[in-house]
Amino acid sequence: MSWNYSELIESFVEEYEEYKLEYQSPNEAVARAFEEHYSEKNSDDMEKAVLMVISAEFKVKQPRIYKNTKENYIKDLELIDFQKLKDFIQKGQLNEKEYEELYLRRNKVLQELEKMTVDLCPKARWFYDEIVDTVNRYFSEKENENNIIENILKNFEREFRYKACAKKIVYTTIAENLIRIDETIPPYIISELEDRYVDNSQYELTEKEERELLRRIDEVLKEVS
Repeated sequence: MSWNYSELIESFVEEYEEYKLEYQSPNEAVARAFEEHYSEKNSDDMEKAVLMVISAEFKVKQPRIYKNTKENYIKDLELIDFQKLKDFIQKGQLNEKEYEELYLRRNKVLQELEKMTVDLCPKARWFYDEIVDTVNRYFSEKENENNIIENILKNFEREFRYKACAKKIVYTTIAENLIRIDETIPPYIISELEDRYVDNSQYELTEKEERELLRRIDEVLKEVS
């Protein structure tokens, strides 16, 4: 079955959101949604072009992009043959307006990709600010304190297994929120932070992020000392 333009975009976005509900990072959710929709053997040129553009649009919302990934996206986007895509208007898979929209979206996302900061770590993961924002969002929703922490740890369970810095970021942000609402910080969180050590050997954090995290850890420990 061949997709049409709008249905493919809608399906991609739905898959992306579903993977995020399964506690996947935005980075991982984009990759999984792409894999679900793209087949080297079966996807036609229009489908490939749409998938490259929409996945790139999600990528540029992230703080950084791995060097090889950036180069591959730029190459693939530049290789889209819009003359050939006109044939798909006759096939009914997109109309003139959608064709023009895709062309403009491709050009815009190419410019945004060019400006993106290069990431030194190849791992698909939650970025520092994404983790902080997600943990803070749990607390802003005013759930029961015990449920909040349980749900946060469930959200990042996979991340803790494979990403060295993730637990320190999550625990620090939980501790900051508990201090803010004058609640007791669980001993296991304090114990995790007490060594003041952040393993950034895989460059999961920038130098600025690492310094900021260490500063935040120090401030939490001062509050509980």
